[in-house]
Amino acid sequence: MKCVLYISKALKPFNTNDLTQLSTTSTINNQTKGITGYLYFENNRFLQYMEGDETTINEMVDKISHDKRHELLSLIEKQNLTDRRFPDWGMKNIAELMFNNSTIETTIIQTMSIFGENHLNISQSTQNDLFRLMDDLSETSQKI
Repeated sequence: MKCVLYISKALKPFNTNDLTQLSTTSTINNQTKGITGYLYFENNRFLQYMEGDETTINEMVDKISHDKRHELLSLIEKQNLTDRRFPDWGMKNIAELMFNNSTIETTIIQTMSIFGENHLNISQSTQNDLFRLMDDLSETSQKI
């Protein structure tokens, strides 16, 4: 199993209805493909974490990188994932989350945006820290 975490910049405005539709469509598509994860929107940035079969995740990353609604800024990946962080989420409802400004999401978005917008490589140590933040987010979200 493989997981990826990416940040992208929206190239068009997204309102609550757009985010609800995106969340609904993503959930349905991801459930049929065995993908679970987390999608968050804040300050014109998408933060997405996906986990699932390596081939399926690679296909999704390719599709996402060609989506004209946003520009991929930064992506990190990890292979040999043993346990899912978000096993029950086809994709968390981002329309609800976009108004719950979380320090964890903001930290990940800011960190990855800085690296991505400046075309800098994210060190393995920083990548590990970002995935640890996703672990924290997973634990926090299970309490909600």
